Amino acid sequence: MSVTLSVAFTGLCALIGNGNGKPAEILLVDTKGVGQVGGVTLPPHAPTLVVSLNDLANPDSSNPTRVVAGTPRRSGRVDQLGLWDLTGTEVRIRAQGETGASLQFFRPTKDQTSWPGPPSDIRDPAAWRDLRFVPNMNTLVGDGRIDPALTRNDAAPQTQLPRAIAARVHLDSGLLEGGIPSQETYRDDMFEFKSGGSERLRQALTDTIQWTLKSNAAAVVIEITPVGGGESRRLLLAPSATPHRIFVSNLPTENKSVEHSHQAMNDEQIGALHFGAYYKLLLNEPTDKPLPVWQPADGRKGSGFIRPVICSPAVFSRQ
Repeated sequence: MSVTLSVAFTGLCALIGNGNGKPAEILLVDTKGVGQVGGVTLPPHAPTLVVSLNDLANPDSSNPTRVVAGTPRRSGRVDQLGLWDLTGTEVRIRAQGETGASLQFFRPTKDQTSWPGPPSDIRDPAAWRDLRFVPNMNTLVGDGRIDPALTRNDAAPQTQLPRAIAARVHLDSGLLEGGIPSQETYRDDMFEFKSGGSERLRQALTDTIQWTLKSNAAAVVIEITPVGGGESRRLLLAPSATPHRIFVSNLPTENKSVEHSHQAMNDEQIGALHFGAYYKLLLNEPTDKPLPVWQPADGRKGSGFIRPVICSPAVFSRQ
């Protein structure tokens, strides 16, 4: 029996890599570390790993930060979900005993993608696999290089993560692709990235990146290591007939202390402003910073429609 692991990343997550077989990193952005964006203080975000305890071979020693009840299944069974606070940690996911693997990005053929428009079947996860549904910083500003001070340098031991980074996830193998948007209300809509009143890019947008690992290894280990020192936590995923489905999120927490200027903004403005934090991670921070403006499908939503904030990842490149 093999191990299949599927991890969905959502929220303020910066993907660094180009899918050429080399490892990639996903940086979970610390909104306190990037300071104000557009003169407004962003709310704190919570970097969190979510795993069903039923997926673990070592639930008793995995030491989750919290345990909550999951959604009831048709059988009436309710899984217990472990939540691990990833703040200040590095996460590595390894197939035990497996070497020589590489990381790839999904590259769709022309017939496999509807980008830049939304898929014809917006409920089909396979229709969202094109990573171009995740905004690419190079496309937006012509230079998507991440500040090298934010990436991992194994030659220089770290006692803490860079200020703008809450957590770092290393991906050495498997397949990265776009994931179906977590909020159904946005799946048939377009977003325009504008700056100074001029349109830069118009595309459908997802807030989810999907990473899949298939292995014949005896087990897959998720290792959570505090960068500043402390006890590491190991989550052991045993072979299973069904895929292990895991979530890594970096979404806003409820916080009533954010500045009053933030409270006066609507949901779309708040979501757009979150995206502005990514420009502070670039090697060369541009003065022109296009932000996503939500364009609902014609006739679908009235002006009074209440929508959750969309908090999309973004793709960066190395030096």
